[in-house]
Amino acid sequence: MKDTFRDLFSTQQSDADLIYHLDKSLNGGFGGTNGGVLAAICVDAARSLAINRVPIGIDARFVRNFPPGPARVCATPLNIGRSLTTISVDISRSDGKLATRGTVSFVNASALEPVDVPGIPESGEELLHPSDGRIWRQPAVQEIPLITTFRPRQLGKTSKGIVTASDTIWKSGSLQEAACIAADLSVGPPVAAALKGRPLAMPNPDLSLRFCRQGITPAYLISTCQLAALDQGLATTILEVRDQGVLVATGISSTTCLRVSS
Repeated sequence: MKDTFRDLFSTQQSDADLIYHLDKSLNGGFGGTNGGVLAAICVDAARSLAINRVPIGIDARFVRNFPPGPARVCATPLNIGRSLTTISVDISRSDGKLATRGTVSFVNASALEPVDVPGIPESGEELLHPSDGRIWRQPAVQEIPLITTFRPRQLGKTSKGIVTASDTIWKSGSLQEAACIAADLSVGPPVAAALKGRPLAMPNPDLSLRFCRQGITPAYLISTCQLAALDQGLATTILEVRDQGVLVATGISSTTCLRVSS
């Protein structure tokens, strides 16, 4: 386990950009880096331009896959205001092609009135404990490295969707980055369940999250994902990410149900 999020990537400064080294252990099921990891990198890179600001949301578009290798990450301020800051982040592959574009929003915490209202409660339905969850099985036809890396495991199903726990593989900081990864990992199961074994590829080309809480990064996060709609091969899912029952992030993602060429 690494100490910090950036330690996962041997991150380096290169001119005005950051270089993150992405290896195969972060790959999903489609031959490239998991989208949640790429969204998390967007948040991490944007932090360097939003000093003393708190990340409150990300909208990430996964333009094309990212094979293992160095990622050039360019963070550009769109606006740095007294209360709100917006940073655009581009992640490019070694061939120069854009792989991911993210927009990360921050708020100046000192500008906020410290009011608190309880968030959306848990469903209260019984689930497996994360230590007892069933780790995803590796498919017979293709290894998915992130299963070994993040140990995603199914805890059960509630009225809010299918519940997945996944490990945080660094020790401290970067709760929002961890939420990106946990959310993205949980997108596939409800779509796959609705397709009932049909041989389709199911990449999600986007992830939008709103971060609900600050705090330390736990050893694992739990994400609940519900299929909201599936029409003409396009699925929409709704997400909740929690730490010990406390809502950390909520969001939405699209999934494309693609024909698999024979």
